[in-house]
Amino acid sequence: MNTDKQLPLEGRVILISGAGGGLGSEAAKACAEAGACVVLLDKSVQQMEKLHDEMVAAGLIQPAIYPLDLEKATETDYAELAEILDKQFGLLHGLLHSASDIGALGPLADIQANQWDRSLRVNLSAAHSLTRALLPLLDRTGDASVIFTSNSSARLGNAYWGAYGVATIALEGLAHMWAEELSSRRRVRVNVLVPGPLNSPSRRKTHPGELPTENPSPSILASRYVDLLGPTSREVHGQIIEGPC
Repeated sequence: MNTDKQLPLEGRVILISGAGGGLGSEAAKACAEAGACVVLLDKSVQQMEKLHDEMVAAGLIQPAIYPLDLEKATETDYAELAEILDKQFGLLHGLLHSASDIGALGPLADIQANQWDRSLRVNLSAAHSLTRALLPLLDRTGDASVIFTSNSSARLGNAYWGAYGVATIALEGLAHMWAEELSSRRRVRVNVLVPGPLNSPSRRKTHPGELPTENPSPSILASRYVDLLGPTSREVHGQIIEGPC
């Protein structure tokens, strides 16, 4: 790691939900390489521990691990997370929502109530609850960034994207409302990132006809994550940002 000059995220604390996934893990490594202390949040302890070991082996700042199942998490769980982060760090500079669960895609008429509720809970409600619980810590920095991750296909409202498609569309609306409500104080900026087609597990599930080599690695987004979570993008607010460039 280059220590001759200040790194773009040096001294910043970043929490990443869905850190065990393709996008989340790449974001975690990119942020740590840029000098941030990263908090990994995911339901899979095994995936987070694997990522933790990879980051430490690469000489990056040791990340913190916080197991949380977004499907089952309660308001008390989110409050407890905020309390622990407050005691350990005292503030939070960035929150990246990269957790998602596509579930079963298909006609709306075939979606059962429990499938519908689970998808909206994981893909939409959790993002609101997490943002709401951590907002005081984000506001405390005076220069914080919240990024919601959308999906380039699901956001179009096309047939057969099911509850996940509905949640994705609503997630962008949620991000827009957060951005509007936080605009006046300009202490927390909120944006939506639409990664586009990537060679990720979720893309391979939703587009099984594609060859993995057709799409770039999620690592192509590394610099974009660092930029949006850092102070150089403090004037970027309320935007839907597409692609890695």
